[in-house]
Parts: sequence; C-alpha cells; structure tokens
Amino acid sequence: MKNTNALSIAMLSFLAMLIFTNCEKNITADLPDPVEKVVVEGSIESGGTPLVMLNRNYPYFGEFNPAQYGQGFERDAIVKVSDGTNTVTLQEICFSELTDEQKEIFAGQMSGLPDSLPAGFDFCVYTLLVPSMIGQFGKTYTLDITTTDNKHLTAVTTIPNAVPLDSVWIEPSPNPDYADSLRRLWVQFKDPDTLGNYYRYWTGKNSGPLYPVQTFDDLVVNGKLFYFPMNKGEASGADFDINTFGYYTLGDTAHLKWVTIDNATYNFLNSLEFSENSTGPFGSVVKVKYNIDGGIGIWAGYGVSTEQSVVINN
Repeated sequence: MKNTNALSIAMLSFLAMLIFTNCEKNITADLPDPVEKVVVEGSIESGGTPLVMLNRNYPYFGEFNPAQYGQGFERDAIVKVSDGTNTVTLQEICFSELTDEQKEIFAGQMSGLPDSLPAGFDFCVYTLLVPSMIGQFGKTYTLDITTTDNKHLTAVTTIPNAVPLDSVWIEPSPNPDYADSLRRLWVQFKDPDTLGNYYRYWTGKNSGPLYPVQTFDDLVVNGKLFYFPMNKGEASGADFDINTFGYYTLGDTAHLKWVTIDNATYNFLNSLEFSENSTGPFGSVVKVKYNIDGGIGIWAGYGVSTEQSVVINN
C-alpha cells in the first residue's frame, strides 16, 4: 500500500510538472521610452550658499554607468535663486574644468567630494564661489531654472527655524560581549509645541563622509522632551551585523549633523526612502513626492541646528 501511495504521488507530481511547464510562456514586454525630464537636486543650508545639480532622467531598465551620468549633466542652464529681496544667478562649475587651486576651493564647499574622479566621469554643479547669498533661518527661497531647450522649472523651499539638540552622550552596548568596545550616541531635544516640525540627521565617523540616517516628523513627539539613540550612519549596501549596527568603536570620533526641514522636503525624503525600501517582488509601487514644477527632484532648505563631533571613549 505504501509503495502504491508513493507511486500515485510521484505520478501526480509528474503530471503537475507537465501541466505547469506547458503553461509557461515567454513574455517579451516592449516598454516605451520614458518621457525625458530634467532632474533637479538642489539645496540651501543656513550659513551656506545654494547648490543645484541638473541632469536628465534615464530608462529604468536601460544601461547606466558613471560616464553616462557625467555626460547627462544639464549644461549652460540659467539658474537663479531669490530670497524675496535679492536674486542671484548661480555659476556653472564642472570639476574637470577647474584649476588645482579652484578644485581646493570647490572641495572646501562640497564636503565629501573626492580628490579625483573616475575616467570619463565629470561632476557639474550650479553654485556661488563668491557667497553673495547665504541661507538664513526662517527665509523662503525660490529656485528658477531655464534650460538651453527652453524648459522652465521652478520650486520653493523654506529654511525652518533651528531646533537644536539639548544634549549628546554615549552609552555602552548592552551586550556583555561588546560592552567594553562598542558605544552608541544618544541625543535629546525639545520639540516646539506647534505641530508640523520635521527633522533629518546624518552621522559618520573619523575622516569618512556623513551618511543620512533618518527623516521624521513630530506627530508623536509634538511639544515633548524626547531622547533616542542616534545610530552611526552606514553606506548603502554595507554588511549588516545586528550586534554592531549603529555603534561606534572606542577611539572613534563620531560626527553628527541635525537639521530642520519644511513639509515639502520631508514629503520628498520620506517617500524616497520608503520607495528605496520597497524593492523586491512583493514591494509596492511608491510615488516619490517632488516639489519641482516642470521637472522632478527636490529643492530643499536645511536649517542646520546642531553640528557636533564626539570622541568615543569611556
């Protein structure tokens, strides 16, 4: 009886395999080319000058490499920024066209810019080498762009008032195996009692870059004194270890940057992060919320409220 049952199961499995195999069909989708749009990545920080990068979008399933990205920069555009009183025209600067002295000045304004770039790759931005406009808390800034093919883009952002961190401290790992070597940053701040404040922060260590860690609103913490662990930032795709994630090692120097942002910037960053985390066969489609009229991307105002370095020790 057992052999008969086993044979019946094997026969059914074989028939099912034949059915499903015969039902398979190769589908070739002829996807249309995307509508070409100008992509804007622009920002102005309190105490800093405007910075705008312009490119064109690329097909999702198309080939892409660093050289193509460099060749896709939108050159010779007219880029203006107004604070309601003064208007400045940004200067187009490409890394490959600068002298060594200019590269040093440029790198000083562009934190994290490498000393050299891969062959065939260039890096172009619109900014001010002479700081004739400096971002200020509470001000609104309008971005106006006209490309060489007469595409017109506009956007508005505000640098919110500062909400600085009250205190920063370090605590050891609760895991006994790592308590002598790993430390995590903790911070505390008081959210204003008016609902509608938005925050973003970056962290890094030693001479490395700052990585964005989290963007959040005050829906839960409105008007409260709030403290939380501020994890160490990691590069996208870095190895994950649950025992060491977010921690610094004794002897590290931790760096943090804490900013306030407006509602439009929060909506963009929040939807972008959600979209990046919704990949895979079961991921849902997320529409990123841009604030660029006439294109896609972001024009963001950052109210730098706290910038601090902490030596990780006992």
